[in-house]
Amino acid sequence: MAKISPQLQDQIMKLQQVQQQVELLVNQRMQLERELKEVERAVTELEQLDPANALVYKTIGAILVKADRDKVQEELKDRKETLEMRIKTITRQEERAKSDYEEKRKVIQASLQQSKMGDMGGGFPGPM
Repeated sequence: MAKISPQLQDQIMKLQQVQQQVELLVNQRMQLERELKEVERAVTELEQLDPANALVYKTIGAILVKADRDKVQEELKDRKETLEMRIKTITRQEERAKSDYEEKRKVIQASLQQSKMGDMGGGFPGPM
């Protein structure tokens, strides 16, 4: 088996970095999507409450404090919009990173194939 050239080693290292970036972006997106679902459930619950006599509490740090239902609902809707924008941004970054990963993978695969062919004498028999 042939030694891997320094250029190919560098390409492999860059591929691994892109793979880690993709994994990080996927994890971030999944975390934001979980938070978005939680916010959507809270908004739904607030909408079902009678505004006239509903008691609403929200957490601030480690404590619960009484809060105005409409204000909390507005805060949650703002948070929902922010989360949706962040999810879209991270999804685009994730798609670009995946595309970059595929391009790098194909280049490395082609280099390895050429290297393998070079080890076999190029695949063409010489004069006998």
